[in-house]
Amino acid sequence: MDARMTDWSQLKHAYGTAEDIPALFERIDTEPNDEAWSDLWSRLCHQGTVYPASFASLALLADLGAETGKDGDNALLLAGAIAAAADDETRDRHGASIERLRTLAHARIRRPAEPALYVHLLQTAMALDGVPVWSSALEGLADGNVEAFCPECEMGVFVSIGETGYFSAVGDWEPGDPQGSPLRPAAPADLEGPARLLHAAASEAGADTVALALTYLFGDGTCGECGAEFSIAGQVAEQY
Repeated sequence: MDARMTDWSQLKHAYGTAEDIPALFERIDTEPNDEAWSDLWSRLCHQGTVYPASFASLALLADLGAETGKDGDNALLLAGAIAAAADDETRDRHGASIERLRTLAHARIRRPAEPALYVHLLQTAMALDGVPVWSSALEGLADGNVEAFCPECEMGVFVSIGETGYFSAVGDWEPGDPQGSPLRPAAPADLEGPARLLHAAASEAGADTVALALTYLFGDGTCGECGAEFSIAGQVAEQY
């Protein structure tokens, strides 16, 4: 879809008619700032909800995503959040824009970024790839922990993957509590599919803490209640 040919007055965003969207993009192009990006996010991806105007904006976001720096990253992150909500029909309709954004996102995750931003960029790449589980479930890497359930006794398991350590603990865990069972990371050479792609990108980008965290996310844990071993990624993915 050629965004220049779009009749924005016929499309809707979170606050009604989308006729203000071209002006917002012009504002970002000429005077980029956090307020302008906040205004765009609130209209196109309001609390995770997307609209017809959101998908029509993907072509414009692809133009911005080709830029380096903060605005390029902002464009990719917003595009990823929009693409994560697209069904197959919508992905087909906006296939050219999504493919362009996908290429940009995969190039971006081969370059450095601070860890939290880098995790969000990985989520963006997965969203544009059409891998909904990891476009969402990677959020735990930014937080340093994920929640899982034991496949045997169904007990809730807290899994720490970050600054507090690499371990699992049964139930609610608070900083200062004794650490539970150590996690067993996957060997990078054994990773497959999206896991292999994500780890390779993080390693190439020099995002060493994220690359390490990925080996634990795709590794194994132990339930402190019943002693059962489980795939961390497998249990996390079941929640999405």
